[in-house]
This record gives sequence, structure tokens and C-alpha cells, in this order.
Amino acid sequence: MSVVDAIERAVREHPDRGAVETPEGVITYRDFGERVRDLAARIESRTAPGEFVGIEAGRTPAAIVAMVAALRTRRPFVVIDPRDSASSNRAKVASLGVGVVSRSTGPSAAAELVRTPAEWRDEAGTRPSSGPVPPREGIGYAIHTSGSTGEPKCVLVRARPLARMVGDHVRRLELGPESRTLQFARLTFDGCVTEILWTLTSGACLVVVDETLLAPGPVLRSTLEKFRITHLKTTPFALTATEPTGAMSLEHVINGGGACRHAVVRTWSRAANFHNAYGTTETTVCNLLTDALAPEDCGDAVPLGEIVGDCGYDIAPLPGESDGDTGGGATRGELVITGDSVAVGYLTAEGVRPFVDDDGNRAYRTGDIVELRDGRLYFVERLDRQLKVRGYRIDPGEVESAACRLDSVKEAVVTAEAHTDVEGAGADALVCYYQGDADPREMRGHLEAVLDSYKVPSVLRRVESMPYTPNGKVDRDALRESRRPEPAGDDAATPQQRVLGLVRHLTGVGDAGLEDNFFDIGGDSASTVLLVNKLKELGWMDAGVRDVLRAENLRELTDRLPERSG
Repeated sequence: MSVVDAIERAVREHPDRGAVETPEGVITYRDFGERVRDLAARIESRTAPGEFVGIEAGRTPAAIVAMVAALRTRRPFVVIDPRDSASSNRAKVASLGVGVVSRSTGPSAAAELVRTPAEWRDEAGTRPSSGPVPPREGIGYAIHTSGSTGEPKCVLVRARPLARMVGDHVRRLELGPESRTLQFARLTFDGCVTEILWTLTSGACLVVVDETLLAPGPVLRSTLEKFRITHLKTTPFALTATEPTGAMSLEHVINGGGACRHAVVRTWSRAANFHNAYGTTETTVCNLLTDALAPEDCGDAVPLGEIVGDCGYDIAPLPGESDGDTGGGATRGELVITGDSVAVGYLTAEGVRPFVDDDGNRAYRTGDIVELRDGRLYFVERLDRQLKVRGYRIDPGEVESAACRLDSVKEAVVTAEAHTDVEGAGADALVCYYQGDADPREMRGHLEAVLDSYKVPSVLRRVESMPYTPNGKVDRDALRESRRPEPAGDDAATPQQRVLGLVRHLTGVGDAGLEDNFFDIGGDSASTVLLVNKLKELGWMDAGVRDVLRAENLRELTDRLPERSG
């Protein structure tokens, strides 16, 4: 049964129940079905089979109706957001040959089918005179994603695999006519596909509100309470920033779109059945989903889950490695999704670049490093985020996960940085920014107990909150900028104060004192060189690395400054 068949069954079986609810009112399944049929008839009269239909992004019932109507008519759709640049939208329209767009004039207005607006058309019309024509047969939608490269890519996703993937969600998340899903993801993000389709195929109610009512924290908390949401799929950021309450009606909460942390499991598993999900745009939204998790299920890390949809997976060896055996019965490598859920491919200027392996079978290399141990799959890190620090290859995600196992830590982000050109010199350092109550000394003790010594960050910096990009990803550039030292301008500072100021910056230990041993609080070979340079600047001209190594504490170093200066 296709997703369209399942939605039509819900219309027949639950005509008087709410299909879509907004702050302005409720649209019943009977009304929803009529709107879909009406728009589908107009789409069929104005487009050819397989022709792409544009849907103007907006948190309105009309956009939801348009998605279902397009699937019903077997016309693939692409969502176009007016907030994106005109050049970006012109490129979408031209590459896909979008001649008509569904849009609405208000929150509750019916969908209108109009010619693609002039600002989204180029001089050549809706498709360049030269260039590939996208495949039409079997495509459900196109979605544009930049992934980790920042370069926009157009993914062509088939309609047929949606049914199995959505059906698995309905069954495992226990969706039914009494369920209420919050439509959280933007319509230009493929996460919305699961929210919308698992709801409408199960006879449940989809709650659609303005983005201003979805801000993580108190605003989202109020929305969950007010609209009696039972099913929520959202991001790690939203789950970290929002606290559950006894006034919520939540039954199932799903983490998606990023690594799931222990603190999130601890917090939300007390309020509802909590699940972790994994998938990519290129493999039809979601491929793995856990059963309900409890903190004790997560041990060293939070599992990715079991297969949903028509797919399987392989673990490919990492570059330079013959196999992924890590010892102890674990296998580490790049996750490769296989099977029917794998999308058609990327639409490029040269044509479609299909997702297939060397034998022509459907396969997509995700670029995610995972580890399979004890029959469970765990996320480690993005392949393109592996770091080389002090001659060692390090997976930041492994260190981040270890940091988040400390009960008081909510989130952690690990980067490789220079010591921000301190005193004109730079040196590689592994830096861990973390959100939580643990002080850097406690964090260091924890990491030294659970990680190999070369993986323990030199700098541990506690932050009040993580900065995020508009797409909900941690803004690593903003974190690096926050660690940039204040310009030196306190000429009245004593030599001791200037040494301590440098040490605090180099280690992240804000209360580092004279009784501390430099290496006990994070000093390493690179930062030692900078400390020696500072001692020389303060007058100890023959200071060397051995002096720092032999010093019991910082007091011993600073006490020698007067006698070695002048």
C-alpha cells in the first residue's frame, strides 16, 4: 500500500477527526481529502505526468495538501522557500523545469496553483535550453542539501520506498487516531516527510504552527503543552534547550539530525518513550530507529537503532585501513546504506550522478564513521571531521561522547585549533568546549580515566550555551572566536598574573593558580613552548622546556623570574 493509499484510507475511516490543526482551527480528514482531490485535479490539468510541481514553503495546511496532491498525481515536487535567495530559487526552478507552483494567500486559505512566479524564472524560462532533463518516472520529490560540503546538491528521491519507511514508524511509534504530531522541521528539510506522512497515514492529527512558536526552550515547551503533542521529532539542540514538564502529553520523542547525548536520554526518557533516529537525505530520510531507550541502555554511547524502511547497511574500511577490526570484537568504518531506500542520485549539470556501487547496486556512502559492537551500531564521527593533532588521528565525536558521559555535561564539541596566535605563535591543540556544571579539573579527571592519553584535549573550556547556526548545527567558528584571547593591555599586571593569564587561556582552567602543576591542568608539548616564550619575554632569557617539565608548580616558575631577570 502506498502512502497515498494509506492517507485515503484514513480519510474514509476517520472523516470527522482532525487531520491538520493550526492556531486558526482544525481541518477534518473529510475536508482534507476534498482539498487534496481538488488540487490534484488542477495539477493533472496543468502538468504532464512526471513534471515537477513547486510548493511554496509555508507553515500552512495548503503546503501539506500540495505535498499529498503531488504524490497522488505522481508528479514529483520540490519545496521552494521565498526566504532563500532569488538566484538559488531560480536555479531550482530551472534545473527541475518547474512550471507551476502551489501557494496559499493565508494561514487557512486553500492552495492556489499558479505559474511559477517571475522572480523564480530566468530569461530562458523554466528550463535552460541546454542541460539535463531530470528523470521523471517514480520520483517523489527533489530536495536540496549542502551536507557537510556547503555546496548545494539536488537529491532525487523515489516515492515507492516512502511507504515501508513510514509504515515502520507508524508501527514502532504506536501512532493512531488519538496521536498528535508537531510539524517541527522546515518544509525544505526532509525531516518533515516523516512527521507529515506518519501522521496522515495513521489517522492522527498534524499540528502546524508558525516558526515563532517552535523556538527551543520555554516557547517550545509551551507549544507542546498547549497543543497536547504526543509525538515529537526534533533536533539535539531543541532537546537540550527544552525541559519536559508534567503538563505535556508526550508519548514518543525522537532525536534526529545530529548525535544524541546521554543528558538528552536521561532528561527525556523520564517524560516519554525516547528514541534515537539516523538517516540521510540521500537514503529516504530515516534508516535506523531505536526502540525506547533508558539511560542504562546507553553505556558508553547512544545507539543509532535498528533498520527502518527498505534498506540494509555495510561498514566499509576507512582510507588506509584493510579492515575495520578495532579489537575486542568491534568493527569501525564508514557506514554505507544499501537497498531500495537509496535515492536515485544527485541531479548535476552533466546529468544524474546515481548512488550505486561498483556492481551497479543501490548504495550510498554516508561519510559517517560508525562502530558496530555487541550487535549495535554507534555513531563515531563524520569522515571529513577527523583531526590530526600532535601526529595522532582523532575522531572528535569519540571524545565528545566520552565527555557527555559525565552526568553534569549536556553537550560537548571538540575542535583542533591553533592556540589563537598567542604572543604571535601558533600551536596545534585539541580543544573541548562543553556545556554543563563540571569544572575543567573534574572534566579532565573523567576524560583521563576513559580515553587514551593522546585523545584528552589540552584545552577544556566550559561555556554557558552552545552557539548554533540557522540550520541547527553547532557553530564551531563562533566557538573558536570565543576563545580568542583579550588583547594584552594591562601593563600594571605582575609577572605572576601575566603567566597565570596565559596558562588559563592555554588550558581553559579559569581558576588556575600558582600551586597548580602546568601538566596536571592540561599543559602539553605545544603549549609548553608558548609558556617558555612568555617566561623569556618576562626576562628569563635562558628559560627552557626542561624548566617547565621539572617545576613542581607554577609558583616555582614565577618565583624564579626575579632572580633570572635583570
